[in-house]
Amino acid sequence: MLWLCLHFPCLPIEIFLRAGLAPDPLIVSTGGHRAQVVACDPRARRAGICPGMPVPATYALAPRLLVRTRDVSRERHALENIALWAFQFTSQVSVLPPGSLLLEIGGSLRFFGGLDALCNRIRAEASTLGFDAVVAAAPTPRGALWLARAGLEPVIEDPATLNHHLNRLPVEYLEVGSGVLESFRRIGVRTIGEFVRLPRDGVARRFGQDLLDRVDRAFGVLPDPQAVFTPPVRFRAELTLSSPVNEVEALLFAAHRLLLQLTGYLSACNAGVTRLRLVLLSENGEPTETIIALSIPGRDPKHLVNLLRERLSVTPLPGRTESIRLEAIEVAQLAPRNFSFFPDREQAREERTVLVEKLRARLGNDAAHGLSLYPDARPELAWREAEPGTRTGPAPYRPRPVWLLPRPRRLDMRDEVPQLDGGLALLNGPERIESGWWDGNEVMRDYYVARNPSGATFWIYRERSRQAHWFLHGIFA
Repeated sequence: MLWLCLHFPCLPIEIFLRAGLAPDPLIVSTGGHRAQVVACDPRARRAGICPGMPVPATYALAPRLLVRTRDVSRERHALENIALWAFQFTSQVSVLPPGSLLLEIGGSLRFFGGLDALCNRIRAEASTLGFDAVVAAAPTPRGALWLARAGLEPVIEDPATLNHHLNRLPVEYLEVGSGVLESFRRIGVRTIGEFVRLPRDGVARRFGQDLLDRVDRAFGVLPDPQAVFTPPVRFRAELTLSSPVNEVEALLFAAHRLLLQLTGYLSACNAGVTRLRLVLLSENGEPTETIIALSIPGRDPKHLVNLLRERLSVTPLPGRTESIRLEAIEVAQLAPRNFSFFPDREQAREERTVLVEKLRARLGNDAAHGLSLYPDARPELAWREAEPGTRTGPAPYRPRPVWLLPRPRRLDMRDEVPQLDGGLALLNGPERIESGWWDGNEVMRDYYVARNPSGATFWIYRERSRQAHWFLHGIFA
């Protein structure tokens, strides 16, 4: 087995910066009467602020400082959302608060082009999500965890190299209390390698067998099973903006990061979303809800962002938005697809679908629709509006024009010949249609395919009544 650890050392402050840069330098504190700095953004660091400083002292360095209290539950929620994104790389993802994920990626290496390529991709995509990740790979989960938490990013595949790296780590990464660390300092033990060389019986009596077992699991001497994170049935993610905004592009920047989480989750499920809900929460607490409907299941983040851009550009906002929420209302499994060197019908269908979805996002769901056949002999009633992509029955055997007039147009007559830019020559017919006596819209017609002197082809009919007028009903391409 091969394990990949993603450690997020800046997670306490990144949860406040994912939606955009704060208007002023930002720090995260422990809270309470003796609050200390836990994390700070780059502008606060440039002002001389660093973790561990008392919060009152930081105002002397940055008077316009923004202070947020650390939110452990929100950090845990952010880790779980990152875990949903990480399921596209492996089915075994473990969440280890306060800021780490473990991925078993031994079976994924060939698919993603090798270990180095996978590490680079995960690091880059995590940055796009708004998180700075330390990525370490090792044959044991605890070994990868300790290396990543130490800020190291080795790519280790053999146990001997892992032992060499672990032996050089400080004993602080053994996950022990301050009292045990003080005992190590008194006896001159500063690294894990020095601890490993101590007599095991004496260590067990003084510090407990659990510490020895922990080290043995890191070195691969004992098995180290990990609890696998179970994804929820439905995707739902929320993001609080660093400051209220009312610009569409600022909202799209934040929504894009949530969409990346969604597409990672959908990739792991081999599914696509068909209905998506974006909720904007304003300063006055009034929500603005936007629904995006897709004709076919999809998970392309660029396409989803474009649909949101079209919809938000015509959506009136009640005020400045403080937070956004993204929900996948409906998802569906994606059918397997065979790729071809030449363009095929499936590719053309997807291009048409993208166009329809953009039109509906900008103009509304009722602005673009499909057509389906309906079993009625009257041509003007033989179709219905339908959702784009809806399958319909087979077309009638007899020729029908694609273009039907909204209302049949009466034709002029000359020497008992119907006229339309000249006399019409009948090519085919008659096709008799008698229907509608049950609903008060009875028709009795004889239809013909006709052509005028310029070569244009039309669909005309003559009423089976005393007047026997001729009418134009359709035009052939």
